[in-house]
Amino acid sequence: MVDDLLLSGNWIWILYACLGLLGIYVMSSALHFVVTYWGHKLGISIESDMRKKLFDRVQKLSFRFFDNNKTGHLVSRMTNDLMDIGEIAHHGPEDLFIAVMTLLGAFGIMLSINWKLAVLTFIIVPLMIYLSIYFSRKMSKAFKIMFADIADYIARVENNVSGIRVVQAFANEKHEINRFAGNNERFRLTKLLT
Repeated sequence: MVDDLLLSGNWIWILYACLGLLGIYVMSSALHFVVTYWGHKLGISIESDMRKKLFDRVQKLSFRFFDNNKTGHLVSRMTNDLMDIGEIAHHGPEDLFIAVMTLLGAFGIMLSINWKLAVLTFIIVPLMIYLSIYFSRKMSKAFKIMFADIADYIARVENNVSGIRVVQAFANEKHEINRFAGNNERFRLTKLLT
């Protein structure tokens, strides 16, 4: 457009090129809307189905399970964890497809311009993939710790609110405030590290 058409002054071809770019933009916007809308619906449906199955499963668990597990951990699993699964179901395949197509498209264009430079550039792709997997594993560990801290935080709030009469009856507010402050600080530090 800039190097050839504008210099030649061929306004008919310039107009066609602009209309072509406009058509590509409109088509891209329409496809983006479809992917966003239907992908969002898919993620919500998966999340809702899993939440229903998880709730049904919780209803059938033994008393021992509830004695050994904190309520906050269960609530966190049924809310935060399932929201993340829904987001992965929505954005995961889309982001993977876009990344692969961008990589292949860029490689194809670079091959057509200078194949030697393209091959040299793409030699580092395996290193980038290795680093991505390595840091992804580290992030997974950090997120696991963070979700455990979220669950502890929710458990602390839930236990305090549901037992507020007992706390106030024994004038135990200061002790509960200190315990909550510990949970809150641990959660803050975990969030800072992720």
